[in-house]
This record gives sequence, C-alpha cells and structure tokens, in this order.
Amino acid sequence: MDNIFNITISFIGKLTNLIMAMLSLGIVAEILYGSPVLGMSVMNNVMDVINMLGGNGVVGLIALVILYQLLEKK
Repeated sequence: MDNIFNITISFIGKLTNLIMAMLSLGIVAEILYGSPVLGMSVMNNVMDVINMLGGNGVVGLIALVILYQLLEKK
C-alpha cells in the first residue's frame, strides 16, 4: 500500500513539473511571437488568476502563499 502512495505522489509531482514547463514555454512563446499560442492566451489566463486572487484580499493572499508552497516543495 505504501508503494502505491509513493508511485502516485511521484506521478503527480512529475505531472506538475510537466505542466509548469509547458506553462513557461507558452509564456515565452507568446512573448516572442506576440500572439496567443495554439489559440489560447497563456499570459491572459495567468493574469486572470493573479487578478482573481488579488481581488479577494487576505483570502487571495493566503491562497497564493499556499499555491507557492505547494509548487516550491520538492
């Protein structure tokens, strides 16, 4: 049972790393080409999330800190 949890946690960690790499690539590509990549604007979506968290005051700040801690934990 412990092995299943370790495999699942490892998979989720690798999937998160892949998503973050794709997000970074999308942002760089959008900056270089000046237009949305594959029909979706990565930078607008990221800015919408930041604005949503920022508009919620203290709760948004706490959520942002929690997300940062989850993504930085290795």
